Amino acid sequence: MSQQPSGPDSPPNPSPSTPPPNGGSRVGTFARILLFLALIAAILWAGNAAMRTMQARNDEQLTEDNTVKSVGLVTPTPKVLAGQFTDSQNRLLADPPSGADQLVDPNPIVVAHIAGDSEAPGIGWSQFEKDLAKATGKQVVDMKFDNSADQLAKINKGGITILALHAADTPFLVNNYGFQPAAVLADQSGVNGNHLDIIVPANSPLSSAADLKGHTLECTVPASITGYRAAVALLMENEQMRPNVDYFIAWSLGQTKSIEGVAKGDYEAAAVSNDKLQSLEDDGRIQKPQIKIIYQSDVIPRTTIGWFYNLKPDVAAKVRDTILAYASAAPATQPTAAQADDTDESGNSQLRFVPIEYRKDFQLVRWIDDSFDPRFDAMAKAHDANAAQ
Repeated sequence: MSQQPSGPDSPPNPSPSTPPPNGGSRVGTFARILLFLALIAAILWAGNAAMRTMQARNDEQLTEDNTVKSVGLVTPTPKVLAGQFTDSQNRLLADPPSGADQLVDPNPIVVAHIAGDSEAPGIGWSQFEKDLAKATGKQVVDMKFDNSADQLAKINKGGITILALHAADTPFLVNNYGFQPAAVLADQSGVNGNHLDIIVPANSPLSSAADLKGHTLECTVPASITGYRAAVALLMENEQMRPNVDYFIAWSLGQTKSIEGVAKGDYEAAAVSNDKLQSLEDDGRIQKPQIKIIYQSDVIPRTTIGWFYNLKPDVAAKVRDTILAYASAAPATQPTAAQADDTDESGNSQLRFVPIEYRKDFQLVRWIDDSFDPRFDAMAKAHDANAAQ
């Protein structure tokens, strides 16, 4: 067999392992395409996973926000006077009507007030009304105030002249009915009111409001300022703790039940009024060593009294004088030695009305009121009414 010549000018023998021309290029291109597609798929998968995670977080945040809203709590937004009122002096109170023909000069004068010593302790309304009749020369009629829709309608019709009510309800009456709070109940130690106390059993490991995270706070009813509203508003403001998200709300339906439940160790914590706590201690129903206070608010005025924006000025002046001259005949509390100078003839402390500046002295009350959705008030009253049945 003849052999092909070899030499410098002879073509090389093809190797059996050498791929056909352009074959390697096609394989490399295909591999690069596969790698690119895999990379795109990985990016799409990661993006989709990130979107799912973000959506889950958004859904969780929305659920938490709705949970907070469901208990009435909102970002504090100042509530303002209704559109029919003006406030030229920036007092947060309605100005008198511009026309003299819009002023009222009622006869009889109707005094509406909350009832019960738990709300207005030691107030002798019959004596106050006698003093008012003498000062004004008008007949004075007594009415128990329950904040019902019918009674609110009476205000618009001039059926209530003077109103004494719990401070917690004052901002609503100021903004929507032109109420003019002139004074609050006080004794020798200052404004007669109460504090929100958050209490726990004495042996509880909880020692501050921040420790409530993950625990249950027993509250009374949704409309209560010391039994609910002040607690959840202040926990949100001071500790950034959201009700039913960072801690949990339960309902005892009464201050006594809350306090005794904590004393017995049945409840982890409770929001109560300090004066109710003191009352149960004084009565021996609980012992002081059974309870530990982990938070106490500033004082919340108990009872405020005033009239409405359209009362004739000379009548309003006589009403104001009578309010500020009033001092209870009955003792409010037994005074300490340091308080002995401000007592009646029997040595007992007396209650009286002291003048206030609504813008300054009701700042805490307004802030708590601003922290709740106005629509929650109707739900709260319905809840409280059902609980009372």
